[in-house]
Parts: sequence; C-alpha cells; structure tokens
Amino acid sequence: MSATGKRVELLARAIVNRLEDRGLVEFRDAEAGILVVTKALEESFAEAEAIEREARQRLGPRASDEQVEAEMKRIAAERKIVW
Repeated sequence: MSATGKRVELLARAIVNRLEDRGLVEFRDAEAGILVVTKALEESFAEAEAIEREARQRLGPRASDEQVEAEMKRIAAERKIVW
C-alpha cells in the first residue's frame, strides 16, 4: 500500500470512529464501514485532482495558486459539485 493509500485508510478509520463515538452511525462491521469511507474518500480525492488538472489546463502554466483555486471552484460549480 502506498503512503497516500495508508493515509486515506487512517483518515477513513478516524472518520468511522468519530461517527460511531458521536452515535451518528453504527456499523455492524467496522471494517466494512472503513472500506466504504475509504472508497468515498478515494473517489473524492480523484475528482478533486481531475478538477485541478482541468483548471491548470484552462489557465496555463503561469497561473498562480489563487487563480487555480478560483478556477477549480468555477469548474465545480459548473458540474454542480459542492466545494
């Protein structure tokens, strides 16, 4: 497993633990809950990376981080993605 994959898994475990601790969700099988949250996080991160690539393509190599972030927000709005 890559370092990024391990971090995503640790984040998923923390989210599942927090949801259960607060009584918001109860998983019969915590490992299954962790897998679901891990998959959702991976998909969300992949979508964010794709949006960033598109923003950088639209703006070109000289765009500042602030410009890229603003363009990412525009792209997300176009796709009706909550940012």
